[in-house]
Amino acid sequence: MDQDRQIRFAIPPFFLFASLLWGAYLAHRDLSPIFKPETAKEVLGVLAATAVAIIPVGLLLSTLSVLLLRLLAMIARTPTYEAVLEDSTLERIWSQLNSTQTKDKKLTLYAAATFDHELLTSGIHTWLLRRWNSFNVATHSIVALLVAHVLAPIFSIPQVCAWWVSTTALVAVLFVNALCAWRETMRMIEFQSSRQQKGDAKKSLASEA
Repeated sequence: MDQDRQIRFAIPPFFLFASLLWGAYLAHRDLSPIFKPETAKEVLGVLAATAVAIIPVGLLLSTLSVLLLRLLAMIARTPTYEAVLEDSTLERIWSQLNSTQTKDKKLTLYAAATFDHELLTSGIHTWLLRRWNSFNVATHSIVALLVAHVLAPIFSIPQVCAWWVSTTALVAVLFVNALCAWRETMRMIEFQSSRQQKGDAKKSLASEA
């Protein structure tokens, strides 16, 4: 698994576990046994189990987040949340793909992915990747914070007002970050679609020569 996916799967579980502990603290649950020397072995065992579970939990949170995003895309009646492009942008991208298929808005995701991975320079692709990872980490972390409240009754953690306030504040910050990252990604794809790519520039020079 590549490093970007590891980060994407590792950060949301941290928010989940940290939120549960924060909720327990705000509810004045007794956490002192966790820090007693006689319980050190048990705590280390729990930490080891948690470390092993980070990636699987992160994958589950990511899957849930993606399902919710796809549901929102269906409600908005867009082919995918991963590439929401104007018709003019899709037209410009499609014209550069050398595809024998007729332009189809249902294939927007595949057209944008091909454009990004095959036609854009590595520097632009890396810039888009950083923004997209930021969007994913933020959205998956929002889901993790909300899942913490869903799991709270299992661990007998009361849903105190202070916990909800802190969760709401964090969700708001993460939402703004996710929205900005998503918009920047879409706008960069739109901007790049109106540029002459290097391959096309070489063809133009060759034809002029």
